[in-house]
Amino acid sequence: MQIKILGCGPSYGVPSLSRGYGDCEPSNPKNFRLRSSLLIREQGTNILIDSGPEVRLQLLSAGNPDLKAVLYTHEHYDHMGGADDLRADISEKTGDLPVYMAKTAVPHFKNMLEYLFQPNAHQKSIFDLHIVKPYQKFQIENLEILPIPQKHGESDSMGYRIGNVAYSTDVISMEEKGFEALKGIKVWILGVVTPIKNDKHINLDTALEWIDRIRPERVYLTHMGSRMDYDKLCATLPPHIRPAYDLMEIEV
Repeated sequence: MQIKILGCGPSYGVPSLSRGYGDCEPSNPKNFRLRSSLLIREQGTNILIDSGPEVRLQLLSAGNPDLKAVLYTHEHYDHMGGADDLRADISEKTGDLPVYMAKTAVPHFKNMLEYLFQPNAHQKSIFDLHIVKPYQKFQIENLEILPIPQKHGESDSMGYRIGNVAYSTDVISMEEKGFEALKGIKVWILGVVTPIKNDKHINLDTALEWIDRIRPERVYLTHMGSRMDYDKLCATLPPHIRPAYDLMEIEV
């Protein structure tokens, strides 16, 4: 399995219009972060996780792969906002595109693309909607996927385990069953916005506690904000925990 980090930034990106680079060193290109997204490749199957507002540029930078499906973690704009770019592109290539999301995310997805889902819509939606349910495995070609429910402040999000890899972002807490579902993974891509306490995302200290509990072989931090400088993190974290960077490639 090959994993490409298409973006590892928070909802505002780094640099942002209001905060710039913050505590991150601007001269290090690994501190330039687009909104978080992930591409998984396995024996010709390409799966995208989340389509933020920069997804067109991200997919072009990844060689414009033919996508078999898109998994959505939740309905926030920084994770769904680029869906129309997928419509414009995929309809020219492969026809209907399967998209997977929790039932609670569907109304937001349809409202965002209302012009496609209206009864008298002039443009046909190419999205083939599938509802994912907590802990109910499903298959996309040769890949088995396990959805893991998460709390994200007052809302919910969905993490995914795909074989020995797990992607958990926009999470503040998880039930015990979720931790049990993560046991045995080799690679964990984990969202950590900030080193300080946050009401919607785990901070770095909590992330380290979770990592010590699950004990994956490798961990890559994503969804990192402007307080998470790449070199400083590398200098302080254990060697099996690394900050991600845009276009980072991971072999599993």
